Amino acid sequence: MGQFHGRFDYSIDVKGRVNIPAKFRKSMNPQASETFIVCRAPNNCLRAYPRDLWDVYEAELASRPETPETLKHKRLLYNTLSESTLDTQGRITLSPAQMSIAGISKDVSLVGQANYLEIWDTARYDAYLGTDDDFDTVFFQSVEKGLSGR
Repeated sequence: MGQFHGRFDYSIDVKGRVNIPAKFRKSMNPQASETFIVCRAPNNCLRAYPRDLWDVYEAELASRPETPETLKHKRLLYNTLSESTLDTQGRITLSPAQMSIAGISKDVSLVGQANYLEIWDTARYDAYLGTDDDFDTVFFQSVEKGLSGR
């Protein structure tokens, strides 16, 4: 199972190709066949799932009851989804629609989220993170919610 941790900043080329860090490539399962499924994600970023982990996510998504909300979620998700196999230089390609959704034009940040990567426009990600003071607030709110759920 892929374990993606850390942040890596790159530039995207004119063809929409972005480097996947060697650290991330090495943690992929052979079952992923060096392929990522790229889709939109909350907060106007993208997610890139290794093929094998996408299959698990997609099966879970398919098992949800068919409601107006799940139908809309699936439609929005699949509308711009793409499959991209690593090229010889360890890059994947983002579609123009995906780049538009995420506001990506040049600088990108790849952020490991354990089972998938988030792909952000660097300036947008830095703005989303806010200041260092925000960490304590978010941390303690998250801990409090986690404890209250027990």
